Amino acid sequence: MLHKIPFVAISVLLVAQMSLPVFANNLTATVVSVGDGDTIRVRTGNKTVTVRLACIDAPEMKQSPWG
Repeated sequence: MLHKIPFVAISVLLVAQMSLPVFANNLTATVVSVGDGDTIRVRTGNKTVTVRLACIDAPEMKQSPWG
């Protein structure tokens, strides 16, 4: 019986977490330029934003042979 109590508590917590609402914002942007393999600049409205892509190992412009 003692082993079932933690299992029931964890199950209740997981079910409660799944019932939480999830919100997402839609963002529409246009790519203005590509700095290198992991950096882009986008324009949304009248604002330009630099976006660095995570976990991308791309060569920099000055690196040989594929920069």
